Amino acid sequence: MSRGPIRSKPTVSVVLPVFNGEASIGRAARSVLGQTISDLELIVVDDGSTDRTNEVVSGYSEPRLEFIRLEKNSGPAAARNAGVSRARGEYIAFLDSDDEWLPAKLERQLELIVASPAAIGISTTGFRIHRVATNRFQDIIPDSDADWYRQQLTMCALGPGSTLTVKREVFSQVGTFDVALRRFEDWDWMIRCLAVREIVICPSVLAILHVDRRPCVRIVRQSAEHFLEKHAQRSETTFGRGAARRLRASVELEIARAMIANGRYLSSLPRAARAGLYSPARVSLLLCELLKRTWYGDIAWALPGKLRHTRVADRETAESL
Repeated sequence: MSRGPIRSKPTVSVVLPVFNGEASIGRAARSVLGQTISDLELIVVDDGSTDRTNEVVSGYSEPRLEFIRLEKNSGPAAARNAGVSRARGEYIAFLDSDDEWLPAKLERQLELIVASPAAIGISTTGFRIHRVATNRFQDIIPDSDADWYRQQLTMCALGPGSTLTVKREVFSQVGTFDVALRRFEDWDWMIRCLAVREIVICPSVLAILHVDRRPCVRIVRQSAEHFLEKHAQRSETTFGRGAARRLRASVELEIARAMIANGRYLSSLPRAARAGLYSPARVSLLLCELLKRTWYGDIAWALPGKLRHTRVADRETAESL
């Protein structure tokens, strides 16, 4: 089911998947509709929500908004694919329903892509993590000079769910999101994309990621297995055994992090130990982050690697960006 007027083709199509996001979908949608670029369409894909998400979105009388409701919950990959299939813009951008953009996000990215060589078909930006439980903030800006194909084959560190903007033609080359992955679907897509395309990174914080929800351990485990089946051998073949071991360590630690977030501390220890066997350096970095987050009451994020971390004062608001 969908609603929304048929208009001339916009420059940018923004795909916003949501599942039971009544509390945050309004904030996310406003951040899109308030962009300095007005030539856009917003495609909200409701992935079978059972809360008031439908009512909240239906309350907007915005002609640039199209609402699609999937009959049953099918996962974020299916929701994103549904949005991509309806998108009409030259560029497609993604935003998760928990998150929001700064007003110039799309304008800054499009300027960068247009000024870049034709081989560059994708762009991400810096982002601010807001840990809702403790109201703490951290800015993360990916290294513009890093080998991101190599990096993505060892860990996910670009925040693509809410920072990614892509030339429409890229999907014809790379394909859509893997619906078998209910977790790591954006990481998987980025690996496939960076194998054939180059990326340009906007070195400014232009998205805010509000970290609040606890991941389902069962879904994380199942997705991890499928993800490694797809990419562990690719990592080893392309960059050597060490890269593949770091990738396995990163995935094991994602499972451990999900267990800790759900209070399953003892169950997380074997996963952390296994990660340590694969890559002691990787596990030491992430465990230090987990310990710090535990101390502050939040352990949802830990992103090492070629990133520049900037501590932001506690209780600083998004408006200060």
